[in-house]
Amino acid sequence: MTPQPFSAVRTLTPGGVTVVTLRGDIDQDVGAEVRQALLPSGVPAPFTVVDLASVSFMDSAGVNALIQAHHAACSRDGWIRLAACSPMILRVFDILGIDGLLRCYPTVREALGD
Repeated sequence: MTPQPFSAVRTLTPGGVTVVTLRGDIDQDVGAEVRQALLPSGVPAPFTVVDLASVSFMDSAGVNALIQAHHAACSRDGWIRLAACSPMILRVFDILGIDGLLRCYPTVREALGD
């Protein structure tokens, strides 16, 4: 199986929520890029939705970046919400026991609260 190239795109909604769309394989090779997308300059956006619909694989590098972003946002009275998690990602969260920490919504729209 050929690894899918990684990309990350940040957008800001009119309501002030940052949406980070991640694509491809998230592994140790791109862990720093994932952290940079979620925590640019080490400072999280107060409210972030992470769109995982196009993530084909995630290892501990991605999970750790999501947890770091979650803790950083919470420390600033914000939140991180995940959207469109695949069954594989949900299974990883379940195995690691963090499925209660990182909530996944079916769609970006639902995560935004629209």
